[in-house]
Amino acid sequence: MGSTPDVLTEETPSPGARRSSKVTLSLIGGVALEGYDWSIYGIMASFLSPNFFPSHDPVVSLLAAFGVFGAGFFARPIGAALLGPIADRISHRTVMLMSVSAMAICSMIIALMPAYASIGVWAGVVLLLLRLIQGVATGVEAGVADAIAIELATPGRQGRFMGLIGGTAIQIGGVGSTLIALVVSLLVSKPDMLAWGWRIPFAVGGVLGLAIIYLRTNLPETLIARTTRARSSGEGACIHPTTRGIWKQLWDVRLALLAVIMVIGSIQIANYTWVSGLPGMANSVFEEDSSLVFGIATSMGLIWMLCGPIVGALADRIGVSRTFVITRLMLAPAFFLIWFYNSPDIGRFALVMILGGTIVGINFSLYNYIAVTLMPRSIRTTGVGLGYALGVSIFGGTSPYLLLWLRHVGAERLFAIYGATVALLSIVVYLAAKRRGHLYATN
Repeated sequence: MGSTPDVLTEETPSPGARRSSKVTLSLIGGVALEGYDWSIYGIMASFLSPNFFPSHDPVVSLLAAFGVFGAGFFARPIGAALLGPIADRISHRTVMLMSVSAMAICSMIIALMPAYASIGVWAGVVLLLLRLIQGVATGVEAGVADAIAIELATPGRQGRFMGLIGGTAIQIGGVGSTLIALVVSLLVSKPDMLAWGWRIPFAVGGVLGLAIIYLRTNLPETLIARTTRARSSGEGACIHPTTRGIWKQLWDVRLALLAVIMVIGSIQIANYTWVSGLPGMANSVFEEDSSLVFGIATSMGLIWMLCGPIVGALADRIGVSRTFVITRLMLAPAFFLIWFYNSPDIGRFALVMILGGTIVGINFSLYNYIAVTLMPRSIRTTGVGLGYALGVSIFGGTSPYLLLWLRHVGAERLFAIYGATVALLSIVVYLAAKRRGHLYATN
């Protein structure tokens, strides 16, 4: 990888394919839509909760909404297991179209569906089913996008390009979600926001999905096949023609898969804590001004967008492994900033979001690059997709619920200890995988 000191054990790869603007835009658009759809639910959770899970205790309602949020994540490994081998063996374009179509359709249905007041408990049931469908559909999105992106990156500049795809692109979706929420909250009164205004951001997600579907319809499968499946005779590693062969090779690199899960899981704890958990708690528990909360969250997202290429360039210069360890060591103490926001105070909320959020953004810029280097090319989509899905479902999707529940039972300090511990464990498992030779050529 250019001047980086990391040693990659896969045989010398074929030259990466040249990027085209349409291919890059389709990748960025799909990743951004995933970020938008998953972030907007968390951001709107404090408005969804009374509409779908009404209760005399707003915390109970919010816990139910975050429970559905987490359930969607647990469907993602199923999607990765089912769709990952299809992408590796048959067609990445087909899987990418399925993924973005399901995301867009489900968002539009959420925007239009009746709430508890109209159909009772079935409102919550339908919402849960829609989130499960989205989870299955997006379970392989990260694996496909990252596997293609790393092949399109210019040798020696992989960090910059992966920072753009995995860091900046997904934050375009995240910032877009908070920005739309901010605009709607400024234009609509709080009673109207609670009654119907929350539907607008979901409808926006559905409409945006149509544009991404168009871009991916025109994505040439021949390019994807050449960059992710076709191998020259001198490259050694074979492409397994059967799903069974893919799973066998994945078992052979199981330590690397565990490293992918931990590397991604740790940053996803932080991601959904800062994107969904803290804003949800500020809106519902501490009853802060929603417009200010969304404005602060948007500012944090803008910082995250800038972090991607900067941290990626650092990885290109000093090595991806060294950059990962340094930034992940910074993440562990960042979790303890949460202790500072323990009562209604928009100033403290802003401090925790911006200061702690910047450290989270720095870490968020590199996780996808680390993941693809841990998987051999022949199973990269399945391995990265499954590892991502397991990491985000076990750790990320549960973090807003866990944060709120621990605070509800008076044990909120334990959450910071939990987040810091997983961050440090991710370093340990990654270094163990590296020592076992599980770093692979990326293009």
